[in-house]
Amino acid sequence: MALPDRQIDLARAKLTFDKLYDPNTDVERALKQIDYMSQTVKAMAGPGASARVRLVALRKYIYESGTWNGNRPFQYDLSDPLGRKPENRLLATYLRTHRGNCVSMPILFVALAQRLNLNATLATAPDHMFVRYTDDVTGKVFDLEATNGGSPERDVFLRRKLPMTDAAITNGIYMKTLSRKEVLVVLARGLIEHEMAVGHYRLAWDIADLLRPHYPNDLAVLLTPANAAMALVREEYLGKYPHKEDIPPELLARLDFLQRSVSDALNHAYALGWREADGETQLARSTSASTEPSPATPPQP
Repeated sequence: MALPDRQIDLARAKLTFDKLYDPNTDVERALKQIDYMSQTVKAMAGPGASARVRLVALRKYIYESGTWNGNRPFQYDLSDPLGRKPENRLLATYLRTHRGNCVSMPILFVALAQRLNLNATLATAPDHMFVRYTDDVTGKVFDLEATNGGSPERDVFLRRKLPMTDAAITNGIYMKTLSRKEVLVVLARGLIEHEMAVGHYRLAWDIADLLRPHYPNDLAVLLTPANAAMALVREEYLGKYPHKEDIPPELLARLDFLQRSVSDALNHAYALGWREADGETQLARSTSASTEPSPATPPQP
């Protein structure tokens, strides 16, 4: 996060986050593989190739069968298309199996595009990530679907498939052309989910707070305080005290703080246009799984 945007290597960043989750991740080995892939794409495009030709070569390298990829094109893993299994979101898993999802596939595409000096980054939609590409000649911006051969996809079709409110788009929760630093925040979602899964609720909350200045309207940044506070209420109060009057007086202030944290976080997300119906099931699971403590009633979309 301390690096200027232009110096952030998204492949290294993704692999670094992966190593925090899976210590067996060999960052340098994977980077060498990605560098070799990018050099192969450059050779396929030819000397002095335009950005458009490099983009065509990149799509061919990833999605078409040939000697360049060992006759094993990278394909959508229909057994886990959303990357629900954390190990399937690892970049090393995608490099090894050539089977990816809407997390690993766009990340590799952008990591290679970065090495090819293509103007590409990531954008998000509910339960989804895709590539946002800017043509160097016309300046026109395209959405490229990494799970479908890197083909262009119009915003209207994305919105039809993945419901989201106008306010959520206006406020940059979804469909935002992300800076590299904002991509880092999105990549950290997996780490937050891992810490929540193993019961490190306060740590997950702290990570979200650390990330907030860099992308305040990221869904994990918005919802983790509610998820973590709710989990702490269950752990510290609901599992120990059958009735509220059983709670020692000196612990009531903390209970009030945690309950307010849930309501404040959810109300803020609702005000920015987020709705449970948008998706983001990984992030929203905790907030929708319990009615205690009760969040404030959201406004109607």
